[in-house]
Amino acid sequence: MLKPIELPTLLFWENGNSWYGSCGQARFFIKPRKEEGEEEPKLTIQLWRGPMCMELSEILSTAAFPVSEEGLKQTIAWLEEQAKALNEK
Repeated sequence: MLKPIELPTLLFWENGNSWYGSCGQARFFIKPRKEEGEEEPKLTIQLWRGPMCMELSEILSTAAFPVSEEGLKQTIAWLEEQAKALNEK
């Protein structure tokens, strides 16, 4: 059974910090990014299969969620769903 994914608090993301994490074979990178034409930044996520680093791996999935408490919940739910599917293969 996979451990629940834990992420830093909202303040961490509001200050522009990025984060690498893993859950079983799933590896991920999260960075707040403000796209052109958007008013608010989003947490952008890239997911790949380990054990290699992101630069040497194929990105299997991406997503973006608001930088908010609700966005953090959505990010965790998405990551846990992706990790479950990846680790079942």
